[in-house]
Amino acid sequence: MAQADQHTGYGAVLDPTWSQTLTRSAHPVDGSPVFSTTAVGPGGPSRSVLLLHGVGNDGSIFGPIMPSLAEFGAVTAPTLAPELLTDVGDDRAHMSEKLVDWLIEVCPPPWHLVGHSMGGVMAGLIMRTRPDLVAGAVLINSPLPGVVDRIRTHDTVDRAGRALLFMKALATVTQFGRPRLPRVLRGTERAAVRLALRGFVHDPRRLDDQVVSRAILGSRTADGNKFIRLAAQLPSWESDPFDAVPVTIVLGDADPLIPLADVDRIVASYPAATVEVVAQSGHFTLLEWPAVVVDAISACFTASDAR
Repeated sequence: MAQADQHTGYGAVLDPTWSQTLTRSAHPVDGSPVFSTTAVGPGGPSRSVLLLHGVGNDGSIFGPIMPSLAEFGAVTAPTLAPELLTDVGDDRAHMSEKLVDWLIEVCPPPWHLVGHSMGGVMAGLIMRTRPDLVAGAVLINSPLPGVVDRIRTHDTVDRAGRALLFMKALATVTQFGRPRLPRVLRGTERAAVRLALRGFVHDPRRLDDQVVSRAILGSRTADGNKFIRLAAQLPSWESDPFDAVPVTIVLGDADPLIPLADVDRIVASYPAATVEVVAQSGHFTLLEWPAVVVDAISACFTASDAR
């Protein structure tokens, strides 16, 4: 288990100027927001860092850690829509082809993949069907084996759905009249968001103000509910052992959506993966303990580049 106390404090921002390096563009296919960073690394390998967000968020959720990943290549965080995986039935190859074609438009492979929550499921789909495009992958708080079963039995949907709806309502109010970037909540807005985050993070009171703002202002609940319904229809490819590329799995010990009871099934699905459990962390480890996450990503991608 990671000893979080040895890293930057809970909810801290690694680079206070991160929002100044975050840029937003439109996807050439559907016009959806694509976030990237102008930060430049010290001349790392010519690969792309592709960040895949989870249910109810957009690509900007990765904003606070994006500059720290620039040493591994150009960093891109597109905004995913559930339509990218619909109308293809249970054909995983067709699912992957549709998703990969869309991603290539904004981020050329080979990829260093980072997937948070549902984004980790998408990363797993890409790895298992197109490992030739992936140099390495880090799955953060991802619904790996076990969670889809709970979604199918509605054990997770009600809780997550209510919280997402509350966050979307807050986001609608707090975004009114604000510039797109950077955006910081104030006063009672910030207090309300911290209350809403109680169902997702270990201690929302200790999160940096910029982190709180990023979590709420990037929420997209309409798509979030569609993704939850989609998860119940996805084929269970996660049970197939996979070790074709380096994989690191980061879990929070207090994650209400991805419980540690799934660890054995995760290891069976990714037998060669490095599994890191972060103490005092909920479902948004990348916002709660960004230094721990960046360290895990750096270790995985450094190892994959050495292959």
